[in-house]
Amino acid sequence: MAFAAAENKSTGITISDISLCEPHIKKNTRASASFPFIKPYLSAQPLKYAVKIVHHLGNVFYQRFEITATNSTEQKDDLSLDESVSIIRELAAELDRVVQSKKLSMARKIKNKGSNKEQEEQQYYIMQWANDLENIRTKQMDKKEVWIYIFKSNEVLKKYSCLKIISLATSLTSEKLSSEMNLNKAKTILSDWSGRLKDLKENSVCPKGGWEETVRDLHKEWKQGESSMLPVMDWMVWAVLQSECSEVDFVPRLWVRSKQRSKNTVGLRIPNTVWNWITKSTADVILDPNTANPDLLVSEDGKYLKAKKYGHESWKTFQWKHSKFDGWTCVQAKEGYNTGRHYWEVDVRKKQEWRVGVVKESAPRNGYVPMNTKSGYWNLRLQLGTLIALTEPVTKVNLSTPSRVGVYLDIEEGHVSFYDAVKRRHIFSFHTDFRETENIYPVFGTVETDRALMIS
Repeated sequence: MAFAAAENKSTGITISDISLCEPHIKKNTRASASFPFIKPYLSAQPLKYAVKIVHHLGNVFYQRFEITATNSTEQKDDLSLDESVSIIRELAAELDRVVQSKKLSMARKIKNKGSNKEQEEQQYYIMQWANDLENIRTKQMDKKEVWIYIFKSNEVLKKYSCLKIISLATSLTSEKLSSEMNLNKAKTILSDWSGRLKDLKENSVCPKGGWEETVRDLHKEWKQGESSMLPVMDWMVWAVLQSECSEVDFVPRLWVRSKQRSKNTVGLRIPNTVWNWITKSTADVILDPNTANPDLLVSEDGKYLKAKKYGHESWKTFQWKHSKFDGWTCVQAKEGYNTGRHYWEVDVRKKQEWRVGVVKESAPRNGYVPMNTKSGYWNLRLQLGTLIALTEPVTKVNLSTPSRVGVYLDIEEGHVSFYDAVKRRHIFSFHTDFRETENIYPVFGTVETDRALMIS
C-alpha cells in the first residue's frame, strides 16, 4: 500500500494522514451551527415560505419573553469578583438545601478571593447556567398558539412536520438568547431562579442513575486540587433542571447541546440519563464492500474490516468508481442518513491505527484527498498512539486510547460526537450544518492486517 501527503500551498502546512510529527492544534475554537433547513417535500417556493415561518416563530418566541438586546457600550458587560462569588454562593446554598445527596456545603467552599483565571471560570459557568435556564423557559412555551399560527399561515405547511417547525423555531430562539446574553442578564436570571428554589422543600430533588457517583468523583478532584468546586455545582444545577422539566427528552438534548459545545469537555463524563438517550438511537450499520479500498478485507456480514496482507492481487480486477476509495484504506456504510439521530459503536481494542466517523455523499473518495472537515469528512483518528480529530488543521485530543468508540450523529442539531463507550466519556465533537439534502454515511478505515476493526 502506498501513502501520500498533500501540502496546502497557501499555508505550507502538510496535510497528511500518516505524519504526526508536529500536529497543528487549533486551540480555543468554537464552531457554530445554525438551525437546519426543513427537508423539502414540495416545491422550492413552499420551502422558502416555511423557512420564513420558522424565522417568524423564532421572533414570536423571543418577544414572548420580553428579551431585549443589550448594547455593551451602554451597559457594563462584566461582573466583579465579589459579584460573581455572591451569585454563585446564593445559588450554591439553595442547591445544597434542595438536592438530596451527601452534604457538600458548596456555598462555604466558594472562594471570595481568586485569580483572573478563577474569575473567568466563575463567569463562564454563570453564563452557561443562565443560557440553560432560558432555553428551558423557551421550550416550555404554550405550543397550542404556535400550532394554530402554523395552520393559519398557509395550507401548504400541513405537508411539513409541525413539531419540527416548532423545534427549529426554538433552536433559532436559543441562538438569539446566546448571542444577546450578557453577564448582567445572566445575573438577573440566576438570582430569580435562586428565589424560586426557595419554594422547594429540603432534599426534594433526588437525582438518579450515576449522578451521585459522578459528583463524588468531581468532589474528589476538587479536594485533590485538580479542579474548582464549580464542576460539582454544575452537576447540582443539571439535577435540578432535570427535575423541573416535564419533557423527558429535552434535558438530555439540552445537556448534549450545551456541554459538548462548551470548553473543557475532553473527558467529560456522560450522565446515565443522557447516555441512555443517546444510545436509544442505535443504528444497524452495515459496511458496503462495493465502496471498500481493494486493500481492505470486509466480512460477509459487513460488520468488520482489516487490511489485506501485502502481495495480494486485488488490484488486478479493480474497477475505478467515483464512490470507491482507491487511495486511503477506507470503506463506508451501505446506508446514509439525512435526518434524525443515529448512534453506533466500533470495537478498536488493541489496535494501533484506525479511523471512524462520517462522510457526506458528495465528498471526494478517489486518491489521497485530505480527509478533513473541509473536504466533507468528520473523522476521529488514532495514529502513532495519538488521538486526533481531523479538523483543518488537525486537533490533538489528550486522552487515553479507548477500546470502544461511540459515534453519535445528529442531523438536526448539526453535530458528530465521539465517546469512550466503555468509560462513557466525551472525546470530541464536530459542529457543522447538515442543511443539504445529501446523505451522511458512516466511514471506517485501518491499515492493520492482524486485528480487525469491528462494528458493534
